[in-house]
Amino acid sequence: MYSGEWALIIFSVLTQCAVGIWVIAIGFRTFMTRRIDPGFATQLTWRPLLVVGPLMCVALVISIFHLGSPTQAYASVGNLLTSWLSREIVFSGLFLFFWVISILFYRREGASKALGWLTSLLGLIAVFSMSSIYYTTPIPAWASPNTYISFFATMITLGSIACTLFMETVRDFRGHQGVRDLLWKLSLLTMGVLLVQLAFFFFNSKTYSLLPLLYCALLLLGGMNFVGYSFQGFKNPGKGLRPVFYLSLVLLFSAQILGRYLFYANAIPIMG
Repeated sequence: MYSGEWALIIFSVLTQCAVGIWVIAIGFRTFMTRRIDPGFATQLTWRPLLVVGPLMCVALVISIFHLGSPTQAYASVGNLLTSWLSREIVFSGLFLFFWVISILFYRREGASKALGWLTSLLGLIAVFSMSSIYYTTPIPAWASPNTYISFFATMITLGSIACTLFMETVRDFRGHQGVRDLLWKLSLLTMGVLLVQLAFFFFNSKTYSLLPLLYCALLLLGGMNFVGYSFQGFKNPGKGLRPVFYLSLVLLFSAQILGRYLFYANAIPIMG
């Protein structure tokens, strides 16, 4: 695997993680305001929202190593109506632009959530465009629904675990029943997404060598640890399981990076 593909791995994983953090944080902010003090909901989601922009900037800089130069990225935008690559670049840029606008508005406690959901939509379109680049290629391993499942599952799982990481830094994070309830439901959603991702991976796999099996084990263990951490916090808020959470964080990020490596390693085109 050459360096350009490693740049693609890091770019795609970071972009999907950034979009996932934003979507999960906006979802938390929307639903938590009905259960807890809006001021605390704003405080709890501020750090996850804030980190999305720097992540996207790093991802976009890394993408240049694949395209070769900034001028090539600019040239790629010219085919917006016919090229999924152009759409990916445009909607990734729009997502970052609206992140800046949203952050300026979200510094205020009573800011409208419509802007946040519009930014989420732009991020989701960017991930869909990224998936479609590979789905429309003549490579059998990519031209399947598993490509969409894999990319969106990465977005949800890494977004969930990273969003929780930054919310954990807020004082009295576990002191509200509404927060613990939403975190427990988020962990169940994440585990469900992981199981779907695993099912599609097994369905599309042709061989079961060491790396694919390691990927599945990391994914499953990471999800189980996240569920265990959230369940403990839900039932017994006074007793945290931070080591379990950090383990799940490492396992899930390692699994998704390994899974993306396997995704590119399976790039064998149809011989015409």
